Amino acid sequence: MNWTFILSLAIHWFMAIAFFMLIPFPFFIAGIKGESAIYIKKLYRPIMLFAHIALIGTIVTGIVLVEEWLSLWTVVVVLLWGIIATFLGLTAKSLRQSLASGEDDPRILFRSSMLSVASFIMFIIKFFDWF
Repeated sequence: MNWTFILSLAIHWFMAIAFFMLIPFPFFIAGIKGESAIYIKKLYRPIMLFAHIALIGTIVTGIVLVEEWLSLWTVVVVLLWGIIATFLGLTAKSLRQSLASGEDDPRILFRSSMLSVASFIMFIIKFFDWF
């Protein structure tokens, strides 16, 4: 193995922490109301920013790590990254609007739930190399 591969792998796994931190967000949104909900939303604002940076970082390092572009595993991972990117952006937008208006946005629960499901599926694929 060369240093580029090892460094890319380390950065790739470090960036995955951002998506791991997003998984409990819909549970917090569904179960916590009032001032605590506002606190959780404010807490997750920088985590969403880190996740956006991590999205770019994991895609770049993932390109370095790919060994076979036409495998089923690669196609599934690329599709999942597209889904994660979409719901990350939609969740961040709903979070920003919810904090600005001070009201609960029902879309934030659905969008963050889909983001969590896609992230969880990605972790399953990464940890259990089934393909």
